[in-house]
Amino acid sequence: MSRTTWPTWCRRPMSWLMPATVKVAQPFGQPTCRSRTIGRVDAEHIDGRTVRYQHRRPELLGAVADYVLEHGVSGLAMRPLAGAIGVSHGTLLHHFGSKENLLTEVIELLRQRLAQAADLADSPRDLTSLTRWWRTTTGPDDMAVYRLLFEVHALAVREPERYSRHLQQAAHDSLALMESLVVAEGCPADQAPLVASMIVAQARGLQLDLLATAERDRVDRSFALFVELIGRLRLTWHPEEQA
Repeated sequence: MSRTTWPTWCRRPMSWLMPATVKVAQPFGQPTCRSRTIGRVDAEHIDGRTVRYQHRRPELLGAVADYVLEHGVSGLAMRPLAGAIGVSHGTLLHHFGSKENLLTEVIELLRQRLAQAADLADSPRDLTSLTRWWRTTTGPDDMAVYRLLFEVHALAVREPERYSRHLQQAAHDSLALMESLVVAEGCPADQAPLVASMIVAQARGLQLDLLATAERDRVDRSFALFVELIGRLRLTWHPEEQA
């Protein structure tokens, strides 16, 4: 079994990616017969697995997440995915509707795992906790999650209509959360969207840098320097603290 934690520009906004323990997906069971309907259960042609797992949607989602973490989303199709985790194509459609919806839910699950693994409710609670947040969400076990999230993000940028939910979570929600954080730190309201954008972009850029180069020391020091610069910027919001 491989073990994976989960990073944190995620869970909601700030947890962009997150892993926990990742297990190899196991089949849920053998089919009793194939369903001939999509999106509903037909009384005459019931897929036994659909009935059996209709209240176990989280388990299905977890199995899909583990599979996608291992194999990525390039060329991912619902039928082969269903076979790999031991359920029918109709079962996946019944629970998730489409591949795009399924991937969006997988991303959210990974964010939650990441936040839980980092022992953070949603994200950094103040600017001074950014360095700790970075340390606890970019470990070796977190890289598989980041790799997947960047892969899905690239798809979403190319096909924004199909992946609108993912873009909402990855972009707008993250910025909204960070903006509320910097405002709470005293950032002027007119600067808050700009400062929030700068922090989110810096973190994601260095996450991608770490994935591409594996140069841990340089990337960690770069983020630490960035947090120091943000700390200096924060002082301009509180002139009394500079005395």
